Amino acid sequence: MPPLTLDQYQAEVTRTCAASTGAETLKLALIGLIGELGEISEPLKKHLWGGHVLEVAPLQEEVGDLLWYLATLCNALDLRLQQAMQGNVSKLQARYPNGFAAHEQSS
Repeated sequence: MPPLTLDQYQAEVTRTCAASTGAETLKLALIGLIGELGEISEPLKKHLWGGHVLEVAPLQEEVGDLLWYLATLCNALDLRLQQAMQGNVSKLQARYPNGFAAHEQSS
């Protein structure tokens, strides 16, 4: 399978979303994002504070699930992931033209 563009991914997410109304889709996205962040944070917590071995493969799956819910949120709000990503990069390039350095933080 060739790599997906973000727009193609958003279309796939729409195809697999069971929510039928805008409000239901927003609820699904919100609760799903919170749940998936928990799924990601638990093994990281155990690794950082409990000395557990960090297994990355299961985290990749959870990151994929998190992305699905983020795309679902974007779809419900009629936003494009590509535009959000580009806008964020432009903002960061303006804020940190030489890359991030703690002593160079600006507003």
